[in-house]
Amino acid sequence: MLRISQTSSELKAFIAAAEMAWFNVYDSANDNRVIIVDGTEYKQLPLRFSTRAKVIAYFRRYWGIAMSNRMFCNLFTVTRNNRLYVIVGDTGVIPSIPRRIRVTSRTATRIRVTAILSIDETTDEEIERVRYLIAKSGERLSILNRDKKNTDPRYLPCR
Repeated sequence: MLRISQTSSELKAFIAAAEMAWFNVYDSANDNRVIIVDGTEYKQLPLRFSTRAKVIAYFRRYWGIAMSNRMFCNLFTVTRNNRLYVIVGDTGVIPSIPRRIRVTSRTATRIRVTAILSIDETTDEEIERVRYLIAKSGERLSILNRDKKNTDPRYLPCR
């Protein structure tokens, strides 16, 4: 985790890692371990993400509990033989690479950041402006909230 004296580049790296967390879980699914449930395909997650608790713990490295739970439910998982499977599908194009960030306010326990997210590391392609509320606790950072949740399939409200 980041130290308490975060520079803009450290915050940018933290946001980049947080934005990729959902994809890291989803993309880790095994293409050779597919099951079909009610006509829908699901792929098996590896052992490091084999349970809900393991996936939530991974998300919690970057996100608060409410956002972690929201991200988990948007994986659309099923459990078979004590293993977790994620739905097979295409999320479409999602801007998730922070190109620029700006700290808009900072207190002893909170940081508000506005980031310009892109789909490309080198150009402002398909950009989106996103605001984050980041909590500071000791040496740890945790994203408590992010706007534009209803336009990103990773952060939609749970059904």
